[in-house]
Amino acid sequence: MTTLVSNGAPAPVRDYETLVRAALLGAGTSVWEWNPQTDALSGVDSDLTLLGYGPAETRCTQQEWNQLIHPDDVADNEARYQEHARGESPFYEHEYRARTKDGQWRWIAERGRIVEWSADGQPLRVVGTLVDVTQRRQAESRALAIAAQLSETARHVPGVIYQYRHSGVGDGAFCYVSESCYDVLGLTAGEVMRDGAAVLRMIEREHYGPTIEAMKLSARTLTPWRFDFRMRRPDGALRWMTGTSTPQRDSDGGVLWYGYFEDSTEVHELHLARQSAAMAQAANRAKTEFLSHMSHELRTPLNAVMGFAQLLRIDESDPLSPNQRRRVALIHEAGDHLLQMISELLDLTRIESGQLALACTEVSLPALLAECMDMLQPLADAASVRLLPIEAPPTLVVHADATRLRQVLLNLLCNAIKYNRPQGTVRLLALSAPDEVQVQVIDTGVGIAEAQMPALGEPFNRLDQRHSGIEGTGIGLAVTRGLIQLMSGRLDVRSTLGEGSTFSVILPRVTEAGANAQSASLPT
Repeated sequence: MTTLVSNGAPAPVRDYETLVRAALLGAGTSVWEWNPQTDALSGVDSDLTLLGYGPAETRCTQQEWNQLIHPDDVADNEARYQEHARGESPFYEHEYRARTKDGQWRWIAERGRIVEWSADGQPLRVVGTLVDVTQRRQAESRALAIAAQLSETARHVPGVIYQYRHSGVGDGAFCYVSESCYDVLGLTAGEVMRDGAAVLRMIEREHYGPTIEAMKLSARTLTPWRFDFRMRRPDGALRWMTGTSTPQRDSDGGVLWYGYFEDSTEVHELHLARQSAAMAQAANRAKTEFLSHMSHELRTPLNAVMGFAQLLRIDESDPLSPNQRRRVALIHEAGDHLLQMISELLDLTRIESGQLALACTEVSLPALLAECMDMLQPLADAASVRLLPIEAPPTLVVHADATRLRQVLLNLLCNAIKYNRPQGTVRLLALSAPDEVQVQVIDTGVGIAEAQMPALGEPFNRLDQRHSGIEGTGIGLAVTRGLIQLMSGRLDVRSTLGEGSTFSVILPRVTEAGANAQSASLPT
């Protein structure tokens, strides 16, 4: 084989071969030839040049060349050649590390093919190329490191980062899905990437159509797509998904979305809870306003009824018969009960609306307790209930509204008497602590079942006493608790069914130092 040089004369084949080898070497590729039978290796000078060796350091056999290959790569390199020699692959291909003259390691991509065989089927001649791919390997390594960093970052993101492609024909496919996919969707990233429609099939029917239409609009206009839909996971759980995706036109006309979505079920439930709470508050305000208005409207005619009943009872010019007097007394008694209910309703509506103003001062507790016991002694005598002597330190002072505290104690004592048993007792005592005072009303009455304790104090809820025949509205305890809270206190209840109850009013205590400080702050 000949070729022409620049002057037109034929060039020797060897010169042409040298020219080709030089051109290939300039492109980072060298050509070699090997005889497996004699282990003779030729054409490796350029190979050695890639590794920084000079002509005097020639490796003439494969065995000598193997000494340059990284020890961890030699066996695999031989295995790739044997696969080709057995006819299992059309080429011998392998990438391995080779040591340079200065001791560094370069990545080499080697590719060869057996081109001549002996009569008995043994390989006689193998030719191939060798390319330094260190830069590519380094770039791949950097890319893998970056991908690993991104994957690690995505793994800690609570939602799912994804890349979705749709060519415009048939179903789309997820090109990438972050590892958190399983926690959010109940499907692994592999399952989602193998079946791009799996996620769409999980969307609830009422949300499916609008979701697909929004996605199509995003594809046509290339505008960001924000979605909010509910889907059913493979485990049957209904979950809300919220996310956004930005579309980009692909080179072949398809659309590639880069997006993120997360489970927003708790956010939706919180939103619904807030809506429900707002509606409940609005309904409660409407109820409070209605009760307040009706209480005011009922009080005027009721006072008139009670007033005329009282006039009939005391009219000496036209006295009533005993039977008429009894009937008028029943009218007055019923009116008094209704008036008490209306007063409690007004207190309850003012407490709930924040319109009840209290005047808290220093209140001597022993005197107030004695006053309350004296007021209820007739009710206790009529019910055959014994009021035990008051137990309280003589100088105990609390910070409270005297009128409202009296109302609280009278209500608790009245209940202790009404819901007691004949020959039962009511005990009233006050306990002092460094920062607070506890007033306990202890009775030996019917008690309250443990299951009913959570409903205790709900307005209009008399628990099991609504069929007992004992008069009551179910409002008094709600008002009592509200008044105590307005005085910066709290109500504690302990009860045993069939044995009795203890209602404890806990209020801030006024110490001597606190009293002096308050006095010093008053204007002179």
